[in-house]
Amino acid sequence: MASPRKARSDAAGVAAVADVGAVRASVSRPARRATTPARRQSRSRPSRQPRLGTHPRPEDVSDAVTVFVRPGDPASEATLRYLDQRGVKYTKRDVLSDPSATAILFGRLGRVVVPVVQVGERLLVGHDPVQLARFLPREDSEEQHVSFGASVRTVTGEIASAKHLPATYGVEVGQVKPGSPAEIAGILPGDVITGIGPYTVNGGADQFRRAVALRQPGDTMMLTIWREGDVSEVAVAFPVEAPVEPRADVPAEEAPPG
Repeated sequence: MASPRKARSDAAGVAAVADVGAVRASVSRPARRATTPARRQSRSRPSRQPRLGTHPRPEDVSDAVTVFVRPGDPASEATLRYLDQRGVKYTKRDVLSDPSATAILFGRLGRVVVPVVQVGERLLVGHDPVQLARFLPREDSEEQHVSFGASVRTVTGEIASAKHLPATYGVEVGQVKPGSPAEIAGILPGDVITGIGPYTVNGGADQFRRAVALRQPGDTMMLTIWREGDVSEVAVAFPVEAPVEPRADVPAEEAPPG
């Protein structure tokens, strides 16, 4: 049987061993924790750098204009005439004699259709002067303005009811200036313009004025007119000659029409 003194000595030795183990554990644990973030950081660095270089910003966009056309096609001829009147430099691709042009259209659109205007990587299908004016590179220094020659206001619900329109849309024509493109086209006060080319006038007077502002001298704008329940189409031609502006010393009622 062990003596009480020896039992106390053995217990003290066990406690000392336990304390040494606790100290070793406390010293080694921070080292393991410190190495974990370092490993994670070293793994994430290589994955960030390639992503910065694989998606460059498209700062340089080509403004080269290419037109895909077919000889004898009225829409193709109208598009070429539109570009020529504005002095736009372009490359013409004939889909009948140029197999690569046909391949480009089929690859991009899934079909061959003309006319198609390409600016850089963008494509505009069909002849639409409004969209084409927005689509082409702008040269504001040479921009010319045209005048419709009639006041317009947005059609309200009350106006639509009085005009027996099927819905509330379009612009109502007010005063028409004598000798203006509107008068020459046969537009009368009280007419409702419901369409511009293939587009319905749902944006009121603002939409109509923006459409006119996109035209240039020599353009023609097709309008759909609602007059006393009858629908007709008119072509408004904007002359190449600049309109005659009234002089400051001539009263407005005596100024020549323009």
